[in-house]
Amino acid sequence: MKLTDNEIRDIIKHLETDKPLPEKYRFLLFEDKKEVELVWNGKSGEVCNVVLPFQVIEQVDEPRGGARLP
Repeated sequence: MKLTDNEIRDIIKHLETDKPLPEKYRFLLFEDKKEVELVWNGKSGEVCNVVLPFQVIEQVDEPRGGARLP
């Protein structure tokens, strides 16, 4: 990562004034980052197991008992 002196001064100015960095610096500073995460207020890092009600799928390629095809 090679930043110019102007870019470094701009980043420092934003940090000192507690302003968010412009979008262009995200790719300059974190170009090797390949991980994506969704973040929202109240998001918990707790992992839990959830039982979901899945629908039963009927096999349509198998004949039902009883009637026979000729």
